Amino acid sequence: MAVRVLTDSASYIPVDDLERYDIRRFSMILVEGDRQTPELDIDYNEFYAHLAQVDYLPTTSLPSPEEIRGHIEDILAQGHDVLGVFLPSTFSGVFDTYKMVASQMAEEDPSLVGRIDVVDGSSPCMEAGFAALAAAECAQAGGTLPECAAAAEASMARSRFLFAPRTLTYLERGGRIGRASALLGGLLKLVPVLTVEDRYTSTYTKVRTWPKALATIKEKLVADIEASGGLKRICVHYIAEPEEATTFCRNVIEPLVGFEVRVIPIGPVVGAHVGPAVGVVYETLDPIVSLHGESMLDRLGDAVRSQR
Repeated sequence: MAVRVLTDSASYIPVDDLERYDIRRFSMILVEGDRQTPELDIDYNEFYAHLAQVDYLPTTSLPSPEEIRGHIEDILAQGHDVLGVFLPSTFSGVFDTYKMVASQMAEEDPSLVGRIDVVDGSSPCMEAGFAALAAAECAQAGGTLPECAAAAEASMARSRFLFAPRTLTYLERGGRIGRASALLGGLLKLVPVLTVEDRYTSTYTKVRTWPKALATIKEKLVADIEASGGLKRICVHYIAEPEEATTFCRNVIEPLVGFEVRVIPIGPVVGAHVGPAVGVVYETLDPIVSLHGESMLDRLGDAVRSQR
C-alpha cells in the first residue's frame, strides 16, 4: 500500500516538486479584518507592497477540520496511507488539528489505525518542505508509513534554516520573536541572523551590517557542510527581497556549492510575521549540531517522537 504525503502551503515547495513526488498540498489562510484569502490565491508582490503601507499585520488561519478531513479521505480512497508534514505546532494549529481529525477517523473506523500519521515539521518554509520531500522520496521507493515518517524526521535532524530580516518590527508585532526577544530594545541597531530551533525563532548571532549578516550565513553553511558529511540539498529563501536574494544566490551560494540553486519566495502566511528577509535552508548528509552543541538527531528526534 503506497504512502502519499500531505502538506500545507507554508512549506513553499515548488509546484514541479509537488508534481514529481505526488505531494498533496492545501492552502493556509490569510485573514485581514473580515476577509479570508487562501494563501495560494495571493500575489506575493502585491501583498508585500500592501504590507509595507499599513501599520498592522494580517493574521493567519488554517483550513477547517472538515477540509483537512476531506484531503485525508480523498487520499485514503485512492488506496494510499497518509503522512502529514506541516508547520510546527508552535507556529500553527494545523498539526494538532490534523492529529485530532486522524484520531476521530480511526475511532469511527478502526481499519484506519496505522494508516494515518503526522510529523511536526519543526520549522516553517522549506525546512519543513525538505522533510516532506524526504518522506515522499521514501514513499516512491516503496517505504511504509513509519519509514516515511522516519525519513522526514531524519531530514529535519540534518537541516537548518538561517535568515536575516531587515527589521525585527514584524516579528515583534506578530508575537513570533520567540527566543530572539533579547534582540529587542537597545540591540535593534544590530542586524540579527536568526534560525528556528526547537520550533521557536531564536538568535544565531548579531552583526552590524546587512552584508555581514549574509556573509555570516555563508560561513555557517560552510561549517555545517564540513562538519556534517556534505550537502544534500539547499535553497535560497526570500521575503520581498527578490533582487538581493538572487544576487546572494548567484554570487555567493552557487559558486560555493557548485550547482544551480533555487531561489524560492516565502508567502504571506510566514512572511507577514517576518517582513523583508533573505536566508537559506539546507540539508546535510549527516545530522547537524544544534546551536546548543547537541546532535539534532537526538534533540529533535526525541521531541518529534514524543508528540506522535
